[in-house]
Amino acid sequence: MIGHRQVRIGLTAKPMGVDVRIVGTGRNKEEVRILLEGLLQKVEERLADVLYARGRDEMETVVGRLLRDRQMKLAVAESCTGGLIGHRLTQVPGSSDYLDRVEVCYSNRAKIEALGVPSDVIEANGAVSAPVVAAMAQGVRRRAEADFGLALTGIAGPGGGTPEKPVGLVYFGLDDGREVRATFARFSGDRTAIKLRASQHALDLVRRALVGATHASPLR
Repeated sequence: MIGHRQVRIGLTAKPMGVDVRIVGTGRNKEEVRILLEGLLQKVEERLADVLYARGRDEMETVVGRLLRDRQMKLAVAESCTGGLIGHRLTQVPGSSDYLDRVEVCYSNRAKIEALGVPSDVIEANGAVSAPVVAAMAQGVRRRAEADFGLALTGIAGPGGGTPEKPVGLVYFGLDDGREVRATFARFSGDRTAIKLRASQHALDLVRRALVGATHASPLR
Protein backbone atom coordinates (compact mmCIF):
# COMPACT_ATOMS: atom_id res chain seq x y z
CA MET A 1 0.00 0.00 0.00
CA ILE A 2 1.42 3.40 -1.02
CA GLY A 3 -0.88 6.14 0.29
CA HIS A 4 -4.13 5.81 -1.63
CA ARG A 5 -2.46 3.47 -4.14
CA GLN A 6 -2.34 -0.29 -3.84
CA VAL A 7 -0.45 -2.88 -5.85
CA ARG A 8 -0.78 -6.65 -5.82
CA ILE A 9 1.61 -9.03 -7.57
CA GLY A 10 0.62 -12.63 -8.21
CA LEU A 11 2.49 -15.61 -9.64
CA THR A 12 0.80 -18.57 -11.33
CA ALA A 13 2.92 -21.60 -12.18
CA LYS A 14 1.85 -23.38 -15.37
CA PRO A 15 3.32 -26.29 -17.37
CA MET A 16 4.73 -23.89 -19.98
CA GLY A 17 6.03 -21.20 -17.62
CA VAL A 18 5.04 -18.75 -14.91
CA ASP A 19 2.50 -15.96 -15.31
CA VAL A 20 3.21 -12.71 -13.43
CA ARG A 21 0.14 -10.58 -12.76
CA ILE A 22 0.28 -7.01 -11.45
CA VAL A 23 -2.93 -5.31 -10.32
CA GLY A 24 -3.06 -1.71 -9.15
CA THR A 25 -5.66 0.66 -7.74
CA GLY A 26 -5.63 4.44 -7.46
CA ARG A 27 -7.72 7.58 -7.68
CA ASN A 28 -8.04 7.43 -11.47
CA LYS A 29 -6.97 5.43 -14.53
CA GLU A 30 -4.04 7.70 -15.37
CA GLU A 31 -2.57 7.37 -11.90
CA VAL A 32 -2.87 3.59 -12.07
CA ARG A 33 -1.37 3.51 -15.57
CA ILE A 34 1.70 5.48 -14.49
CA LEU A 35 2.09 3.33 -11.38
CA LEU A 36 1.85 0.06 -13.27
CA GLU A 37 4.14 1.15 -16.11
CA GLY A 38 6.84 1.96 -13.59
CA LEU A 39 6.44 -1.39 -11.89
CA LEU A 40 6.35 -3.26 -15.20
CA GLN A 41 9.64 -1.68 -16.20
CA LYS A 42 11.24 -2.83 -12.94
CA VAL A 43 9.85 -6.34 -13.36
CA GLU A 44 11.18 -6.55 -16.93
CA GLU A 45 14.60 -5.34 -15.81
CA ARG A 46 14.70 -7.88 -12.97
CA LEU A 47 13.51 -10.86 -15.02
CA ALA A 48 15.54 -9.80 -18.09
CA ASP A 49 15.67 -12.42 -20.84
CA VAL A 50 13.49 -15.00 -19.06
CA LEU A 51 10.46 -12.76 -19.62
CA TYR A 52 9.24 -13.35 -23.16
CA ALA A 53 5.93 -11.51 -23.48
CA ARG A 54 3.42 -9.11 -22.05
CA GLY A 55 -0.24 -10.02 -22.21
CA ARG A 56 -1.40 -13.40 -23.48
CA ASP A 57 1.05 -14.07 -26.32
CA GLU A 58 2.33 -17.65 -26.44
CA MET A 59 5.96 -18.50 -27.15
CA GLU A 60 5.24 -19.48 -30.76
CA THR A 61 3.62 -16.09 -31.41
CA VAL A 62 6.59 -14.24 -29.95
CA VAL A 63 9.10 -16.28 -31.95
CA GLY A 64 7.09 -15.78 -35.13
CA ARG A 65 6.95 -12.03 -34.62
CA LEU A 66 10.69 -11.84 -34.05
CA LEU A 67 11.42 -13.88 -37.17
CA ARG A 68 9.04 -11.83 -39.30
CA ASP A 69 10.38 -8.50 -38.03
CA ARG A 70 13.92 -9.60 -38.90
CA GLN A 71 12.86 -11.20 -42.19
CA MET A 72 14.43 -14.49 -41.16
CA LYS A 73 13.52 -18.10 -41.95
CA LEU A 74 13.42 -21.06 -39.58
CA ALA A 75 13.70 -24.77 -40.37
CA VAL A 76 12.97 -27.41 -37.74
CA ALA A 77 13.97 -31.06 -37.28
CA GLU A 78 12.01 -32.92 -34.60
CA SER A 79 12.44 -36.38 -33.17
CA CYS A 80 10.93 -36.97 -29.71
CA THR A 81 8.33 -34.19 -30.05
CA GLY A 82 6.95 -35.74 -33.23
CA GLY A 83 5.94 -32.52 -34.98
CA LEU A 84 4.65 -30.62 -31.94
CA ILE A 85 6.90 -27.62 -32.60
CA GLY A 86 5.70 -27.46 -36.18
CA HIS A 87 2.10 -27.69 -35.01
CA ARG A 88 2.57 -24.83 -32.56
CA LEU A 89 4.31 -22.60 -35.08
CA THR A 90 1.69 -23.20 -37.78
CA GLN A 91 -1.14 -22.37 -35.38
CA VAL A 92 -0.04 -18.75 -35.81
CA PRO A 93 -1.61 -17.10 -38.90
CA GLY A 94 0.99 -16.07 -41.46
CA SER A 95 3.62 -18.51 -40.23
CA SER A 96 4.54 -19.34 -43.84
CA ASP A 97 6.33 -15.97 -43.86
CA TYR A 98 9.09 -17.35 -41.63
CA LEU A 99 8.72 -21.13 -41.29
CA ASP A 100 10.33 -22.98 -44.18
CA ARG A 101 9.90 -26.61 -43.17
CA VAL A 102 9.49 -29.08 -40.33
CA GLU A 103 11.14 -32.50 -40.68
CA VAL A 104 9.93 -35.20 -38.29
CA CYS A 105 12.83 -37.66 -38.19
CA TYR A 106 11.92 -40.23 -35.59
CA SER A 107 14.12 -43.13 -36.67
CA ASN A 108 17.87 -43.21 -37.14
CA ARG A 109 17.28 -43.96 -40.81
CA ALA A 110 15.23 -40.78 -41.19
CA LYS A 111 17.92 -38.71 -39.50
CA ILE A 112 20.49 -40.09 -41.93
CA GLU A 113 18.41 -39.87 -45.12
CA ALA A 114 16.44 -36.66 -44.54
CA LEU A 115 19.02 -34.62 -42.64
CA GLY A 116 22.36 -36.09 -43.62
CA VAL A 117 23.37 -37.10 -40.10
CA PRO A 118 26.44 -39.36 -40.50
CA SER A 119 25.64 -42.93 -39.50
CA ASP A 120 28.93 -43.27 -37.64
CA VAL A 121 28.01 -40.27 -35.45
CA ILE A 122 24.80 -42.02 -34.42
CA GLU A 123 26.60 -45.32 -33.85
CA ALA A 124 29.29 -43.69 -31.72
CA ASN A 125 27.08 -41.43 -29.61
CA GLY A 126 23.51 -42.71 -29.82
CA ALA A 127 20.55 -40.85 -31.30
CA VAL A 128 20.07 -38.86 -28.09
CA SER A 129 23.33 -36.94 -27.94
CA ALA A 130 24.92 -33.56 -28.57
CA PRO A 131 26.78 -34.58 -31.76
CA VAL A 132 23.62 -35.99 -33.33
CA VAL A 133 21.39 -33.03 -32.49
CA ALA A 134 24.05 -30.64 -33.79
CA ALA A 135 24.17 -32.56 -37.07
CA MET A 136 20.37 -32.51 -37.25
CA ALA A 137 20.23 -28.73 -36.80
CA GLN A 138 22.96 -28.17 -39.34
CA GLY A 139 21.37 -30.56 -41.82
CA VAL A 140 17.90 -29.05 -41.74
CA ARG A 141 19.22 -25.48 -41.96
CA ARG A 142 21.46 -26.23 -44.93
CA ARG A 143 18.77 -28.09 -46.84
CA ALA A 144 16.27 -25.30 -46.30
CA GLU A 145 18.85 -22.53 -46.80
CA ALA A 146 17.25 -20.95 -43.74
CA ASP A 147 18.67 -18.49 -41.23
CA PHE A 148 18.13 -20.87 -38.31
CA GLY A 149 18.04 -24.63 -38.01
CA LEU A 150 16.42 -25.93 -34.82
CA ALA A 151 16.56 -29.59 -33.80
CA LEU A 152 15.83 -31.77 -30.81
CA THR A 153 16.10 -35.43 -29.90
CA GLY A 154 15.31 -37.08 -26.60
CA ILE A 155 13.54 -39.71 -24.53
CA ALA A 156 9.91 -38.83 -23.84
CA GLY A 157 9.16 -42.07 -22.00
CA PRO A 158 7.71 -43.80 -20.23
CA GLY A 159 10.20 -46.44 -21.38
CA GLY A 160 13.53 -46.26 -23.16
CA GLY A 161 15.54 -44.56 -20.44
CA THR A 162 18.85 -45.73 -18.98
CA PRO A 163 20.93 -44.53 -16.02
CA GLU A 164 23.13 -42.60 -18.46
CA LYS A 165 20.22 -41.29 -20.53
CA PRO A 166 17.09 -41.17 -18.35
CA VAL A 167 13.52 -40.49 -19.41
CA GLY A 168 13.03 -36.75 -19.87
CA LEU A 169 16.52 -36.10 -21.25
CA VAL A 170 16.35 -33.96 -24.39
CA TYR A 171 19.17 -32.53 -26.50
CA PHE A 172 18.65 -29.30 -28.45
CA GLY A 173 20.60 -27.99 -31.42
CA LEU A 174 20.52 -24.53 -32.98
CA ASP A 175 22.44 -23.59 -36.12
CA ASP A 176 22.47 -19.89 -37.01
CA GLY A 177 24.77 -20.23 -40.01
CA ARG A 178 27.83 -19.16 -38.04
CA GLU A 179 27.95 -21.76 -35.30
CA VAL A 180 26.02 -24.80 -34.13
CA ARG A 181 25.18 -24.93 -30.44
CA ALA A 182 24.06 -28.08 -28.66
CA THR A 183 22.56 -28.09 -25.17
CA PHE A 184 20.48 -30.46 -23.08
CA ALA A 185 17.81 -30.37 -20.38
CA ARG A 186 15.88 -32.93 -18.38
CA PHE A 187 12.14 -32.58 -17.95
CA SER A 188 9.77 -34.28 -15.51
CA GLY A 189 6.22 -35.50 -15.97
CA ASP A 190 4.50 -37.93 -18.28
CA ARG A 191 5.13 -38.28 -22.01
CA THR A 192 2.79 -35.43 -22.95
CA ALA A 193 4.29 -33.07 -20.38
CA ILE A 194 7.84 -33.84 -21.47
CA LYS A 195 6.99 -33.18 -25.12
CA LEU A 196 5.26 -29.90 -24.28
CA ARG A 197 8.10 -28.66 -22.09
CA ALA A 198 10.70 -29.69 -24.64
CA SER A 199 8.86 -27.80 -27.38
CA GLN A 200 8.67 -24.70 -25.18
CA HIS A 201 12.37 -24.88 -24.36
CA ALA A 202 13.28 -25.33 -28.02
CA LEU A 203 11.26 -22.31 -29.12
CA ASP A 204 12.77 -20.27 -26.30
CA LEU A 205 16.25 -21.06 -27.61
CA VAL A 206 15.27 -19.49 -30.93
CA ARG A 207 13.76 -16.49 -29.14
CA ARG A 208 16.90 -15.90 -27.10
CA ALA A 209 19.09 -16.17 -30.19
CA LEU A 210 16.94 -13.64 -32.04
CA VAL A 211 16.84 -11.16 -29.16
CA GLY A 212 20.54 -11.59 -28.42
CA ALA A 213 21.46 -11.05 -32.04
CA THR A 214 19.85 -7.62 -32.08
CA HIS A 215 19.93 -6.65 -28.38
CA ALA A 216 16.29 -5.65 -28.76
CA SER A 217 13.34 -6.47 -26.54
CA PRO A 218 10.54 -8.59 -28.03
CA LEU A 219 8.01 -7.19 -25.57
CA ARG A 220 5.17 -5.15 -27.00
